Amino acid sequence: MIGPLPNFFALFSALGSQQLPPAAAPSSDTGQCPATRDIRSQPYTDPDIPSPFGDGFTYSVTANGKTWVGQTAGTDDDYLDKKYELRPERIYEKDGRIYCDYGGTTVTENGNRATPNLRLSRPK
Repeated sequence: MIGPLPNFFALFSALGSQQLPPAAAPSSDTGQCPATRDIRSQPYTDPDIPSPFGDGFTYSVTANGKTWVGQTAGTDDDYLDKKYELRPERIYEKDGRIYCDYGGTTVTENGNRATPNLRLSRPK
């Protein structure tokens, strides 16, 4: 004789009816992100990551009294160069920080392809 079988349909229905907290949704109001023209960059090498993987840039900007920071690694491309046409693409909040993601135009030079991808963040 087979013992009582669990009712999987009831189990999944019960799980599906529970309220989950809302996920951090991206916002389309990128106007809150710092203007690309205001961002400053400096070459940076992470001392804990061997070159060229730790080579990149640090980015910073102060906007509306808040300091935003970001970093790229494994690249010798400064995404603030005009050829990348860097622009904010989304803004969102996660774990007590505000994030602005920037993207732009993919550039291919001398067989090397670079797609700009920069994330700036600040405390909420």
